[in-house]
Amino acid sequence: MKDGFDQINQRLDRMDDRLNEMNTRLHTVENGISELKGRQSGVAGVRNWIVTACAIGALIISIVVTIFK
Repeated sequence: MKDGFDQINQRLDRMDDRLNEMNTRLHTVENGISELKGRQSGVAGVRNWIVTACAIGALIISIVVTIFK
């Protein structure tokens, strides 16, 4: 009877090891997705700054043209 419990415990230990490996892999994927989302939001922020800079540049040019015309 003890041999049966030992076999069951060994199988459970192997299952625990497999679950730990799966958890590690999922954690790696989760970190990768978080990094991609961060980069994507950073790109959106840069786009907003570019649009703002262009708008300010156009405003300055229009003011200069109006003054010297």
